Amino acid sequence: MLTDFRAKIQKYLDRGESVQVVAPPGFGKSRFGSPFPNAAFLDFNLVAPKNLGSVLDFFKSHVQFTDHTIIVLDEIDELLTNNYEPFWVYLKAIRDQHKYHLAYLFLVQRPISSSHRPLLGDLFEIASEHIEYLPALEPSEYDLFGSNPSPKQLLQIQKDSGGIPALVKICAMSLRDNSSLNPDSNPKLAGLLEEMLSVSPDHPAYTHSQIIRDFLTGQSSSALSASETRLLDLLTSHSGQLVSKDQICEAVYPDVKNKAGISDHAIDQLVHRLRSKVKNKYQIITHRG
Repeated sequence: MLTDFRAKIQKYLDRGESVQVVAPPGFGKSRFGSPFPNAAFLDFNLVAPKNLGSVLDFFKSHVQFTDHTIIVLDEIDELLTNNYEPFWVYLKAIRDQHKYHLAYLFLVQRPISSSHRPLLGDLFEIASEHIEYLPALEPSEYDLFGSNPSPKQLLQIQKDSGGIPALVKICAMSLRDNSSLNPDSNPKLAGLLEEMLSVSPDHPAYTHSQIIRDFLTGQSSSALSASETRLLDLLTSHSGQLVSKDQICEAVYPDVKNKAGISDHAIDQLVHRLRSKVKNKYQIITHRG
């Protein structure tokens, strides 16, 4: 499936058309985007996102234009939440200058939508030429990290992970090392699940993962999840005060690198779950705007 998907994306790029590939945390979007032939791969985690000059300098120093240039832009979600108008104007200008010879591959956690149009200006039409969602892996595509599962165990990995690369890795290593797949005793797994659900709480691929379904079931029970506990600790320590979304993101999702990718919907859902569990002891009031 991934091979066919890559060929589909390559066909767009070969025609000089730009593509968004959407993938929440855990789907390996950076790994997917890095091996495209003759492509300049730019990971904006490697530059200071609040320093526009460093972004432009990094971009200009890593791109050499040829008759057929592909530029892969990874981790731009945070840039989409800030005013980087000169950068977007620059991308549009060089695309116009090299029309049909330059294509962009945008790797994003959430789609570039019409809400970004005022920010991106004319670049929005280019960024929206094609929107594709990175698929989960087929069992034949799994990297099993040194484990040697039996056919039955491989089916269990498929069931537990749903083909989501990061969960495949954790399942394979759990099998290899005989370690737990219980998020309560596996902080790395718990952190990954919270990050995935904070960015894309309703991603359809999650329904195919037993680990995620069990995790969500646990969150809906009366016991507090780790993220709910951290939120409650934050709110009780600021009783009677307003806490901002930024404060919540820092306290609740300490392991999430790109806080800008945490949606308002994810925060709303977290608050809703916590409110329903502690309603007999605490009153949580939401102030919008």
